[in-house]
Amino acid sequence: MIRTMKQKLTSVLLAILILTLPTAALLADEPVGNSQNTVQTQDPSHTQEDPSGNHEEGEDLPYWSVIPFVLILLCIALLPIVSQTTSHWWESNTNKLILALVLGAVSFIILVLHGWFGKIVHTLVFEYVPFIILLGVLFYISGGIRLKGDIEATPLNNTIFLIIGTFLASFIGTTGASMLLIRPILKTNSERKHVVHTVVFFIFLVSNIGGSLTPLGDPPLFLGYLIGVPFTWTFKLLPELLIASILLLILYFIWDTIVYKKESVKDLKKDHVHKEKISLEGQVNFIWLLGVVLSVAYLNQNYIPAINENPYIAFIREGVLIGLIFASKFTTKGHVREHNKFTLHPIQEVAYLFIGIFITMIPALILLEHHGKELGVTETWQFFWVTGLFSGVLDNAPTYLTFYLWRKEL
Repeated sequence: MIRTMKQKLTSVLLAILILTLPTAALLADEPVGNSQNTVQTQDPSHTQEDPSGNHEEGEDLPYWSVIPFVLILLCIALLPIVSQTTSHWWESNTNKLILALVLGAVSFIILVLHGWFGKIVHTLVFEYVPFIILLGVLFYISGGIRLKGDIEATPLNNTIFLIIGTFLASFIGTTGASMLLIRPILKTNSERKHVVHTVVFFIFLVSNIGGSLTPLGDPPLFLGYLIGVPFTWTFKLLPELLIASILLLILYFIWDTIVYKKESVKDLKKDHVHKEKISLEGQVNFIWLLGVVLSVAYLNQNYIPAINENPYIAFIREGVLIGLIFASKFTTKGHVREHNKFTLHPIQEVAYLFIGIFITMIPALILLEHHGKELGVTETWQFFWVTGLFSGVLDNAPTYLTFYLWRKEL
């Protein structure tokens, strides 16, 4: 009972914070522009204008101002694995929110003292809020789709699962595609002994690579969209997506074929007998997911010119997205999400952590904007390896934003 009350309290506090951000923006000394005021018509890596429209300049920041950003990323990476005590502490979303707010408060004070209050408000209002709303909408609507059934866990069937998931990830998000397919693929392979590699390749393809084609696919790409990268720019990544996916799918098929032959005859017979026709529940949610795609693609300043005059009009998009949540709720039978074991815990975790990440990374972004050229990373191959390294040990969303702005300044 107490735990439930704590969860509700933290959710209410976060909701109040989000709802008061627009008011704070109106009270800021400097005008806070929309994150998409400037229409980009060229490769975003060569853009010279700040698409955010936020031209506030405060004092230069000390290098140590990035410490809270480093600390929050280290906590995310290490606390779950350092010890059983820290792992248990980290399980609580309330503790994650406390950590995020404490470190965020340190960065907040540093930024305000150096004249960057408008930058904080801009980041939270025009980047954090749309970011969390989109993730929440994709998460909730996808949770209303249930794929049930149990087919034979042959290498071909497993590979088809991965192909479908890789394709869907760009349109319903890597989280949505993973939610939709992970239980069916685990159930399909439940009679087999060798299944770990299937989960690993699922993570590679469905939970990561598959989200490369649209801003809906992966959180960093949506952040790029919010700061001016055109919606269709990521379509250029199709060749890279195909090469990476095809290579991994071939490797997976060969691997699964080899280990499939190691399965016992008894298990394979059981797998053959325990079959259930594949079927879908909650299909109406595909309509709402299409609504998400259309909202993100068309509810912007390119199609609503008034946004250029009043950036808050852009929140029409978020209003529509929230409406799609209610549409999903009232058109989906309750048992669908129950069978999916759907909870808001994962999206709460993201919302709590990222409010800290968004605030604490502001000093890092400002320093890179002012001093990025001094770091010596200027060539494409250098960015390839450095961003890959950082994404491997840190979250890819702040890595994307950091190096996008860094590259833009060169």
